[in-house]
Amino acid sequence: MFGNCIYFVENVNMYRSILLLLAVTICMTSTAQTTRGPLAQALTGEWKNLYVKINIRDKVMEADSSNWEERLHIKPIHTYFNKDGSYRSEYRNLQDSLVRVASGSWAIEGDTLIMNETKPEVSRSKFQLLIEQDVATFRGLIDFDGDGKADDLYYGRQRKCH
Repeated sequence: MFGNCIYFVENVNMYRSILLLLAVTICMTSTAQTTRGPLAQALTGEWKNLYVKINIRDKVMEADSSNWEERLHIKPIHTYFNKDGSYRSEYRNLQDSLVRVASGSWAIEGDTLIMNETKPEVSRSKFQLLIEQDVATFRGLIDFDGDGKADDLYYGRQRKCH
């Protein structure tokens, strides 16, 4: 009787391992497919913020090249979208010292950019993405005010660096 139970448990563990391997393979294949295509190819590279507008409840925070440093107290953010589906955003203070690096993975689904930040925090953001010439436009809901809810409307533009 116990022999049958041991055989069953061993098979369950084997099936669990196979299912886990299958799930990882599917996820890797899915990510690889969504970092390809014309929109993903256009996004790959280094980008610099030009403009940002965030609606937070009844307030609006807006900055462009004429007032970016004065309003945000940092240099424009540089984001690197890599071909392998990883990204890195560098935040520098006004003295040009690196003060924050956000990184994680990215993927494209249709016209939507999905960014999964893993460092220094864990978060997921989705943006409607439009790229014309060397300017990308991002629209989506984020948690800018830190209240734990992605309910702040974000609109931003970035220029591709060459």
